[in-house]
Amino acid sequence: MRALLTLVRSLLPPVPDRDTRGAWLQLGAYWGVAIALWLLVAAVAYRAERRLGHGAVITGYALFLVMLALGAFNVRKRLPALPLGAARAWMLAHAAMGGVAIPLYFQHSGGLWPAGHYEQLIAVAFYATAVSGILGYFLEWLLPRRLTDLGGEVVFDRIPAEIAALRERTEVLIVEAMQEAGSSTLGRYYSESLDWFFWRPRFLVSHLVGANRSARWIRGHISALRRYLNEHERQALDRVEALAQRKSQLDAHYVLQGTLKLWLFVHVPAAVLLLALALWHLMVVNVYAL
Repeated sequence: MRALLTLVRSLLPPVPDRDTRGAWLQLGAYWGVAIALWLLVAAVAYRAERRLGHGAVITGYALFLVMLALGAFNVRKRLPALPLGAARAWMLAHAAMGGVAIPLYFQHSGGLWPAGHYEQLIAVAFYATAVSGILGYFLEWLLPRRLTDLGGEVVFDRIPAEIAALRERTEVLIVEAMQEAGSSTLGRYYSESLDWFFWRPRFLVSHLVGANRSARWIRGHISALRRYLNEHERQALDRVEALAQRKSQLDAHYVLQGTLKLWLFVHVPAAVLLLALALWHLMVVNVYAL
């Protein structure tokens, strides 16, 4: 329940300042233009359907043009040096056009699930693209703020190596403390409990939803051990706790950055497949149907 409440609080927008209000106005402008264009296409398609019975042709061409425009966003991300406008403006336009592409698709297909096998394949690709896009939109809005709150810049590909280095430093520290104190209490407790924590990223779901389970786990185990140690061992334990807290920060970066990368591995291939299927569908319709 606590994790759920934490997630809900993180989803709530901050108190709007002047810059935030400007961002919301900009977002509203993009959505307003996109909805207006969709309504225009819908009106033209309705008129064509009433007169010639080819309303699906209008919505089909419009949907294909929207798909091309949406695909241009990926091209823009690969060419950051060219003066093609701000990346934020492209992202807002991408979200707005992607949003109106959903009702435009239903208007073109005439239902949730088409009858033909090829059309069903297109529907699967469209739904995969749309659902992953909606999920990714909220992730791109929520998770970067969480990463900023964590502090520090961490390169995702270097996180496993940094975790391994932390584990090695901790083990060396434990061995040195045992040798100087002449006691194996700290070493036994590390091998029975803390060693599990340092081997790989832990508490991934907790970090993803913004809960604090990792920090509570560290405090609980450190506090339980501290009473059995002498002064020298406690000093070593304080350093182990600092390393564990750094490890927890790396775990949070790992799951948040990994999630931001993972949804693209679904969205981009699905979008490419959808565009290819739509192009072939358009060619077939023009060659045989019309």
